[in-house]
Amino acid sequence: MGKRFTFADAKAKIKELEDKIESLNLDTGDNIYSSSENKIIKLYKVWALLGPVFGFVVGLLFF
Repeated sequence: MGKRFTFADAKAKIKELEDKIESLNLDTGDNIYSSSENKIIKLYKVWALLGPVFGFVVGLLFF
């Protein structure tokens, strides 16, 4: 049988995901954005528009 997913596994996974999110944070100390930071900003803008649309569509499909 496979390994059971425990609370410790969940904490490790959450820590891993937090580290990934931390790497996406923008350095705003100098008020100058690099091209990689601009790509992240564009991704956030697209997700800000598409996220609620997807949520609404999923809500309509399943309820």
